[in-house]
Amino acid sequence: MILQNPLRRCAVLSAVALFALAGCSDGAEGGESATEDEAALTELSGRLTEGDQPAYTAEYLIEGSEEQVLVAVDLEAGTAAVVIGDRPSLWAGEDPAELNVWLGQELDGVLPAEETVASWLSETAADASASTEFSNTTLAGELADCVDVQGAEDSPVGAYQVCVTTVGVIASVVAKVGGDAYTAKLVNYHDGVDAGWLDEITGQAGTANQ
Repeated sequence: MILQNPLRRCAVLSAVALFALAGCSDGAEGGESATEDEAALTELSGRLTEGDQPAYTAEYLIEGSEEQVLVAVDLEAGTAAVVIGDRPSLWAGEDPAELNVWLGQELDGVLPAEETVASWLSETAADASASTEFSNTTLAGELADCVDVQGAEDSPVGAYQVCVTTVGVIASVVAKVGGDAYTAKLVNYHDGVDAGWLDEITGQAGTANQ
């Protein structure tokens, strides 16, 4: 899933200044590399949680099964939807914190919430025992920056792989956390949420926070 191609790493990540530092200096000492990796992890974490998150519709394949998961979020319009298989659920409201809680509940055990993955990355950034390898890929037509983490002894998740798109949407995740095994990969993505589609499924699902 993750393209292990260090030769492309600097070129792809140059759009983000902190990523451009990570592993691109031939003369970097171990301490400098660690600092650069920490900065890159922190940037990825912030990309998931900071700034203006776009309205988007993302469809994921749960690898190892045929299950499809669709997540649609339009915070400005106060609407969101999760469809797992043929089971839709809707959310309406104005509080991003409530939306994040709802998404976490609806996607529990299927796809970790963006804030959850952001916490993994920030914990790894502070974990000197962690080994990190950065790369890039394109999924569903979206460029994504990736990290493969191993041996993070002081982090809640010791080993995982995650890719994040340039606009801050999870593109893929492979991780085992407690009894949950995540193997989600983005297979379809577009900006915005189709209001007509939301209207179609409204009668099929209960709506939270209304």
